[in-house]
Amino acid sequence: MTFGEAPPPGRAGALVVLLALSAYGNSLGNGFAFDDVLIIEDNPVVTETDIGAAVATPYWPMAVEGTGLYRPVTVASYAAEWEVFGGDTRGFHAISIVSHGIASLLVFMLLLEFFSTGGALAGASIFAVHPVHTEAVANVVGRAELYTAIFYLAACLLFWRGARWRGGGRRAARLLGVALLYALALGSKEMGVTLPGVLILLTLFRADGSPLLRRLVDELPLLALTTAVLAAYLGVRFLVLGSVGGEIPAAVWAGLTTGERLLTALSMWSEYARLTFFPLVLAVDYAPGVLYPAATFDAEVFGGVLNLVALIVGVAVLVRARPFIALGILWFMVTILPVSNLLFATGTLLAERTLYLPSVGLSLAVAGATVAIAERGRMPRMLGLVVILFVGTAFLVRTVLRNPTWLSTFTIMETLARDHPNSHLALRARADGLVRTGDSDAAAEVYEVALELAPFNYPLLVAVADFYGDREQWERAETLLVKGFQAHPRQMAAWQLLARHLILQRRGREAHSVALRGLERAGHDRELWALVSESYVLKRDLPAAIRAREAALAVDPESSHDWGRLAELLEADGQPDAAAEARARASSTGAAPEAEPSVGAALGGARQHRTTA
Repeated sequence: MTFGEAPPPGRAGALVVLLALSAYGNSLGNGFAFDDVLIIEDNPVVTETDIGAAVATPYWPMAVEGTGLYRPVTVASYAAEWEVFGGDTRGFHAISIVSHGIASLLVFMLLLEFFSTGGALAGASIFAVHPVHTEAVANVVGRAELYTAIFYLAACLLFWRGARWRGGGRRAARLLGVALLYALALGSKEMGVTLPGVLILLTLFRADGSPLLRRLVDELPLLALTTAVLAAYLGVRFLVLGSVGGEIPAAVWAGLTTGERLLTALSMWSEYARLTFFPLVLAVDYAPGVLYPAATFDAEVFGGVLNLVALIVGVAVLVRARPFIALGILWFMVTILPVSNLLFATGTLLAERTLYLPSVGLSLAVAGATVAIAERGRMPRMLGLVVILFVGTAFLVRTVLRNPTWLSTFTIMETLARDHPNSHLALRARADGLVRTGDSDAAAEVYEVALELAPFNYPLLVAVADFYGDREQWERAETLLVKGFQAHPRQMAAWQLLARHLILQRRGREAHSVALRGLERAGHDRELWALVSESYVLKRDLPAAIRAREAALAVDPESSHDWGRLAELLEADGQPDAAAEARARASSTGAAPEAEPSVGAALGGARQHRTTA
């Protein structure tokens, strides 16, 4: 093999895998960071290896009914890994790195169906080392992207190769195999929904000499079966989540009209182009402070429209001369559609992890361009090789440098604050730090700037309200909490915090009303029932306080705090035997009850300290 010639397919595929493992190998030392903590480390479905619950519960623990995501394949994988690795994060990251290697190999195998070995190697190598994949590979919960891509690409390969198969048995195997892979892709992440659209594209671009209509008719059984798989998935999703959609739109969409959402979505196409071709500047989060919603047809929207139009024109120009480059463009456009916010508002404005599967379109385009350049002779081929080597090396270095960002939640926020100090998340982290150092006045100023950027961000509203509650600035705290539960009435935290603040102010009737409204809107919750109980204490109605605390225990019978508090209430109500039984139950749970003002103090009017009901 001389310089500029491609290695044999087997060695080329091995090289792609080696590049993928090398690019992300240094993420092996990362820990659980950001969403990893809630979805894996603190999730009993995972830590107790409850595979049945992985299939029967939402992706996000404690998701409000009717909301959340459904990714049973991904969660079941985490649960199985916890059984094998325990809490050792190296095992989880090793699985992610290997999964990326498998996905990269499948990209190579798919490209090999359309291009020479050299073209396939170039395209797959770019996929293997692309920096925009860092979030998907270096953060464990990005595994949803990896699994979806693996099953998705395997389905495309089976679909393409199986089109040449003859005989009823092999055709049936192809049919069932693609359907099974589609189910697994959907169960890994919702982006798998686009597979039938890509299969139609592959049918359109399959130049086997048969008429297009005939090809489409031949694939009708497969398209019908994938439709049935999708319907079954949506049915199970509805049973688990209580809705088909489930995902709560990102706070950035609150207050925007449909037209403003569409303008904002169009502006993102410039970001897609930048992240695909020039991924030098990356961000953990692209919410306001990094990117902003569009209210008018401004320069960002115009740039996004130009990029979108360029893609459409590119397809029209290349569809005959370079059909598989055109296929790559269409692949990107189809697979990005569910998260583009063009069809509906999603949970993110933009996220790098969502470009994992769409970037296969870039690999198709790179492979096609490589082949086209090679056809022009030795010198263009050599120049093309130099360009690929330069870009691939630059991407590899950027990826290796980016991986440690996901070492921990602290490193994530530290990097975000350094690279994008105006991000509302970075501002919140800065304010949190100021609180810890005792500079509350400076913290308040920074919190308010963050609220200006993200006025409808629910976690931010609750966090800042909690800050103001600690400072006993009740009016400002209440304003923020009311805004929070007006925007998200089925979320618990704002109801809980407002009722707690009202208890602290000895406004028992108002606290009672807020807690009951929270129970009505958000559903049964231990803490809200506990707060109802405390509101009855302030109203000197001990029997009602006891009943409400028993309702809290009906939600969580293992709450030592509530058993301890119930014992105090029963003692104050003159029921010593029942109080002793409740105290024994509190002790049997193994955890010490949390401190709370005595019933006598509450009835007498002295506020000892903040309740933790």
